[in-house]
Amino acid sequence: MKKSSAIFTVSKDLKVLSCTKNALQLFPEITFQENEAENLLNYFPGKLHHSITESLEAAFDGGVIRFETEVNRKQQVLSFSFSPIISEEGIIDKLSLVIEEGSGITNEVEHQLRNVIEYSSLAIFLSEPSGAILDMNETACEMFGYSPQEFQKLGRGGIFLQDKALEDTLRIRAEKKEVKNELTGIRKNGEYFPCEMHSVVYKNHQGKLRASTGILDISEKKRQEQQAENSRQAFESLFHYNPDAVYAFDLDGNFTSGNMSSLGMTEMEEEELLKSSFIPFIDERDLQNVMEHSRKAAMGEIQRYTTRFIGKNGTKKVLDVTNFPIYVNNEITGVYGIAKDITRQMKAEKRLREERNMLKAIIDNIPDYIFVNDIKHRAILVNRKFYQELLNVRSEKEALGLTAFDYYNEKEAREIIEDNERVINSGESVINREDEVPNKDGSRETVLLTKVLLTDRDGNTTGLVGIARNITSLKKQKLELERLNAELEVRARELSVSNQELEQFAYIASHDLQEPLRMVTGFLDRLKSKYEDQLDKKAVQYIEIAHDGALRMRQLILDLLEFSRAGRLENKPEKINLNELVEEILKLQQESINEKKARIIFSELPVIIAEKTPLRQALSNLIGNALKYQASDVIPEVKIVVQENDKHWLFEISDNGIGIEEEFQQKIFEIFKRLHNRQQYSGTGLGLAICKKIVENMGGEIWVESEPGTGSRFYFTISKQN
Repeated sequence: MKKSSAIFTVSKDLKVLSCTKNALQLFPEITFQENEAENLLNYFPGKLHHSITESLEAAFDGGVIRFETEVNRKQQVLSFSFSPIISEEGIIDKLSLVIEEGSGITNEVEHQLRNVIEYSSLAIFLSEPSGAILDMNETACEMFGYSPQEFQKLGRGGIFLQDKALEDTLRIRAEKKEVKNELTGIRKNGEYFPCEMHSVVYKNHQGKLRASTGILDISEKKRQEQQAENSRQAFESLFHYNPDAVYAFDLDGNFTSGNMSSLGMTEMEEEELLKSSFIPFIDERDLQNVMEHSRKAAMGEIQRYTTRFIGKNGTKKVLDVTNFPIYVNNEITGVYGIAKDITRQMKAEKRLREERNMLKAIIDNIPDYIFVNDIKHRAILVNRKFYQELLNVRSEKEALGLTAFDYYNEKEAREIIEDNERVINSGESVINREDEVPNKDGSRETVLLTKVLLTDRDGNTTGLVGIARNITSLKKQKLELERLNAELEVRARELSVSNQELEQFAYIASHDLQEPLRMVTGFLDRLKSKYEDQLDKKAVQYIEIAHDGALRMRQLILDLLEFSRAGRLENKPEKINLNELVEEILKLQQESINEKKARIIFSELPVIIAEKTPLRQALSNLIGNALKYQASDVIPEVKIVVQENDKHWLFEISDNGIGIEEEFQQKIFEIFKRLHNRQQYSGTGLGLAICKKIVENMGGEIWVESEPGTGSRFYFTISKQN
């Protein structure tokens, strides 16, 4: 007697998705409605809930679970069988529950096959992991073209291509008990076709391994994918390698794609382009027009126009643009554009249009006389200055076709023609030859004349081009300049004599002033020595102040004497080892260096040819200043560097001293200019003035770069000497 079977379709959350008529007959108390998904557990007593839930979870893991139990309803024995249902996508998203009346477990294959036939649209096989096919559904027979008996004889090896994909699939299934992959199926007629398979290995109630495999023919899917890929490649080839710029932007004007030519046109990388709008690239003179065309394209109209375009780096172009709408699901989502760079074409057309006018404007407004003659010495082009001032006619048209005989006397005309023929026949140009020509009022002008051959593209001589520059006023200016130069030479000699006399006077005056100062300081010393015990403190203080003033006056006179000597005494250039010269200077300033624990940094200074005495004096003053103008809590550090230039030696003396305000950096080289009082820093204000005079006499210049509080860098140059 055939047993009644109740079949349910159940989701992962235990909701009953469907059931058969037998289910309603076997359980008349069930009132199932398709639009009401009840929980499966509601149909059974609570003692079965745990077994049902556990079996359902195992089935969703890919197994087929069976158990029998006695239900307290006429002592019924029910057999429960949970089996996974594989969807077209190859996943287990629901399962079937078969409930039978009776006592004993029915044949597993019978239940499985019933479920497969009832619910699956895939080709589904029940097999042994070794490959033997135990059963299959009708879809499998239709897909491969074999009968059930033929399948059982063939086994797995007859329906799949024996390749690496199959090897990998079987290996993964053996390891993980489940596998999804693409394989190549073989139909009975020998046709190969691509397929997707999902196979699960499980143990049946007898503990034997079984495999449940679902197969989907994806031939049409692959064909569509290949067709789409071919279309995509064709489009990308046309898009990316198009010599014209091909791009797309959304309805707000922001770029959404762009080919290689677009990147070159905008002068951007792709990532930067896709963050940009097309609007900033449009010349503001064309922006309103372009926006109107873009608006119409976004409304569905194909637009073509030209616009001026400016790349990111400022490169200007003229583009021939075509815009057309992008449709997605019959809705316009953006605009495609194709832009052809017609800059060269536009420039060429413009050049052709303007070339004659431009050339004419240049020739007419140039201040020289310009003429072009053909091989028969007839004028074929003359500029305004030529025909107005030399020919005394109102237009170029009146001058064309004339020869020298038409506007010069016969003698002068013949000389001009003969000179032109020498250029034409010999090919030797006349360059800036001084000549004289008569103008319209009969006076003569001095000109610099140039004549060169005129040839065609094939190199054939067709005439000559002449340019004459009026230098009459320049000749007069040259004579006047020569006269002025002669006067300047006389004044320079007089000034030299005057400077020598002033230097001699300064030397004598400063030298003679020292004698009375020595007498003053001597008598002050004697006065203090003899009467110090008879004088009060105020009188002694006055004597000391007078004595100090006399000493400072003496030092000032000595510095003034030094200033007057600077540049006056003649010193012969000699070979100087600058390392040795600096060592000499440091020995003279050793006391100050030791007192301040100063560091003087120099090494590998060059050997040069120069005047040693003034150079020593300049370096000594600069090094001394670097040691002097220091903060009390800073250890002085002085660095000396010398570099060779083409015509000069460049000296740099840098320190870490108090620095100089920018407003005083030029004034410090003036005589008697001091920036600090004598109580802070000693000196007379002549040191840098002496350095400046020495350096200028040696053909150089001196300057300073400084920041207050960080130090100063004094630079000076001296001319190279052989």
